[in-house]
This record gives sequence, C-alpha cells and structure tokens, in this order.
Amino acid sequence: MLPSLAVFILAIVEASVVPQGLSFPSLEGCGKALPDGQSTGVVSNVTIVSGGNQRNYLISIPLSYHSKIPTPAILSYHGGVRTAEQQLLLDQLTNPEFNTLSFVIYPQGINNTWQGVPGVTTNDVQFTSDILDQVQSLYCIDPTRISVTGKSDGAGFCNTLACDPTLSSRIAAFAPVSGAYYIDTLPCMPSDVCIPCHASRKDIPLLAFHGGNDSTISYQGGERKNECLPAIPHFIQQWAVRDGLGLHNVTTPVSSNTVSYKYGKGYEFGLVEHIYDAVIGHDWPSTIPNADNQVVGHHLASFNATPIILDFFRQHPLNFFDLIKGA
Repeated sequence: MLPSLAVFILAIVEASVVPQGLSFPSLEGCGKALPDGQSTGVVSNVTIVSGGNQRNYLISIPLSYHSKIPTPAILSYHGGVRTAEQQLLLDQLTNPEFNTLSFVIYPQGINNTWQGVPGVTTNDVQFTSDILDQVQSLYCIDPTRISVTGKSDGAGFCNTLACDPTLSSRIAAFAPVSGAYYIDTLPCMPSDVCIPCHASRKDIPLLAFHGGNDSTISYQGGERKNECLPAIPHFIQQWAVRDGLGLHNVTTPVSSNTVSYKYGKGYEFGLVEHIYDAVIGHDWPSTIPNADNQVVGHHLASFNATPIILDFFRQHPLNFFDLIKGA
C-alpha cells in the first residue's frame, strides 16, 4: 500500500511524465517505523560508513513527524574546529520556537573540518550523499525539501554542495552563514577572482549572511591559508549571474545596521539574497546569547538568522524536473 496521498500523487506523476532514463528519488522510508531507540522530539547519534571511514551524524526528528507524510529535512554543517553538537546548540534549528516541521541533520567532519578547506582531502560530498541515501531509506523525507546550511567552513561546504554536479540537483536551497569560500588560486584578487562552479541547474536558491566586522573571514576577502577568499559582494554577484538574475538588486532594511540585497524579479525575486550586518563579527546572527556572540569583542545581533533561513527554505522547494535529474 502506498504510504500517503502525497506519495501516491508523486507516483502517478512519475509514471506519466518522467522521461525514459530518469528515475524518481527514493520514498522507501515512508511507512516505516522509526529505527530502534529513536523517537520524535529526540536527537540521536547515527553511525554510517562512507568512503571506507566510520562517520557519524546527529539527527533530530520533529515532534510532528508521521511516517506516512513526506517531511522536510535540513543538513547543518559545523564550523572549523567545532563539532556537530556545538552546531546544534548554535543554529537553534531544533528549537521548537523556530522549527517543529523539519528533520535536522548535523554531520560530523573528520578532524572537525570539511572538504574545500585548504589541505582537507576527505570526500564530504560523498559523505553527504551517503547520509541522504540512508535517511531517505529510513524516514519519510520529502525529496523536494532537502536544504543545507552551515557556519564558516561549514558554510563554505554549503557552496561546495551547491556547485556539485549531482547534489546541486538533489538539494533544494542553500543558506551559508559567515562563509569561508576558499579558491585554490594565487595571487588573490578578491573582487574579481574566478569562482569555479559546476552546478547542474540554473535556479539555485542561495541566502548568504555575513558580518562587516568579521575578522576571521573578511567581508572584503583576501589571502588565507595560502588560498583566496573572494570578497563577499563578488561571491553573491557571481551567484546572481550564475542563476541568470543579473546584477540589479533591491536593498531593504532588516533591522538596525542590517540590510538585505535581493536579486531577480518576478517569481525569481529573492532567489539569491545576501543579508549584511555591518557591525557583527564571525557569528551566527542571534538576539540571544550563543557561542559566537559571547566571545570577547562580539555582541548580540539585532536579528535572528534562524527563522529567516527556515522561511527561505519553505519558499524554495526543488522543482520536479530538477528533482528527477538529481535522482
């Protein structure tokens, strides 16, 4: 028996319009009981083998989860030298004040870092793909609503996923925070450095946050770890161009010292967005104390990034043909 009306509709669509040679993503987890020891509203530590290495991730199952209703999922990547547990506390995506509807998955990087950081050789793109395969086989995941966020090195890895030929068509939307977008080229010219990207679609939603007083990953970019960090405005503009939105943007205030730059028009308006806080540092923006804003010299932000990210993800599901292309 098909697990839900939603899955039934998807199956009908698959049978009628999926071109020969393409396949529909897995819905095999729908209708299954939760794995032993897991329950809704609880965070579990899961082990997985990827690339011959034993890896792990945390998974938070929303209280509202029903095994026959396809449910959104968010992957959230920790910053360098931090852990999955610390990212869970930082991003507040499991806080029911903000999120009661989505799974949240916190992968753990080897040596607390990610592919794309200079000197890192692990295949975390494969790790991500393996996690998605596993969770989609165990839980009823909505394949049109798998999204990604992260902080610092983890945010840089969000960009790596967005530019990956396969996962860019499997993941719906991306929201990097205080991102370290390393490019292996010197000398470094931050405002016009070529930013390699091999995304398989031209409609990738990207929402990027950055602080003007970020002394770790400078807003103006520059050389770091013998590689080049693009200036954040250049990074955002290149995503707007890549998505065919052009360079025109609409600037609106978000809160004190904070503005939003949205690119595109019509139904594409806001497909690429940058939120810039002129006075915060290398932080996950929050109006309540967290591990970032309690560092000496840092302070509370005038807005919370988390509900803005969740709203962005809700607005940008993966369209059907991108979905089957990435299956």
